[in-house]
Amino acid sequence: MSDRLARCLGGGPVIHDRGFRRYYALVPPGSARAWCEPTAECLTEGTYLGVPRVDRTELDEWTQASYWAVRVARPGHLCTAADVLALVMAGRGPTDEDEA
Repeated sequence: MSDRLARCLGGGPVIHDRGFRRYYALVPPGSARAWCEPTAECLTEGTYLGVPRVDRTELDEWTQASYWAVRVARPGHLCTAADVLALVMAGRGPTDEDEA
């Protein structure tokens, strides 16, 4: 799964929180202003997001703590909102509205 996420998101960092069954793709600040997909939330400034230690790159069955599904490749390298949106759209499947 991590390799697939890395390919789809241009190698940008992604946190997996298994406890809440969520993935957090890190995008540039301000991305939420133009976010238009209601099936996936884009967190806004002022939101608290716990970030795992840099060496936590796989699930620890004992703690179930969040971990890096895709590690930070280099400082400042983030996912693009467009790549995240494309992944969300591909995952949600067609709706009646899309077929109209």
